[in-house]
Amino acid sequence: MSQNRRSILGAALALPAALTASSLLTAAPAAAATGGVEAGEWADLILEPGITAQVGATPQVRIITIAGTTFLQARGAVTCNLTADAKIATMPGGLKPTWYTRAAAPRNNSQGINACRFEVNTAGSVSVYGANTGNPITWVQFDSIQTIWR
Repeated sequence: MSQNRRSILGAALALPAALTASSLLTAAPAAAATGGVEAGEWADLILEPGITAQVGATPQVRIITIAGTTFLQARGAVTCNLTADAKIATMPGGLKPTWYTRAAAPRNNSQGINACRFEVNTAGSVSVYGANTGNPITWVQFDSIQTIWR
């Protein structure tokens, strides 16, 4: 009986997949305490005058720890009319990083620019960078923000 390379390779690849599938079915679930996920409660950002939460998308943040690394997560969206870099909110409950925390956030697509910088400073002020009079920011969406918190 003659075998070509393709059939030999196929048999070699199929065997580990079959063994892995059976071991997955019988494996015990991982314990959350060993490098698991700990998520804080969502808290509303305190918005500056002229910054409005979009309907059904209240801007919120929380601290989450995944396998020992702490992150800031955000969600929600705001409507605004920013023509310069500006403070848009304050972190809730005295949450303040020990260093600047930055992430990119989607914004209205204007002149081919569709992201701005979201930043939390050590005082807990939340600012958005990238607007100017020729390219105003009219909305910012926070759902993509997950950045290391320190």
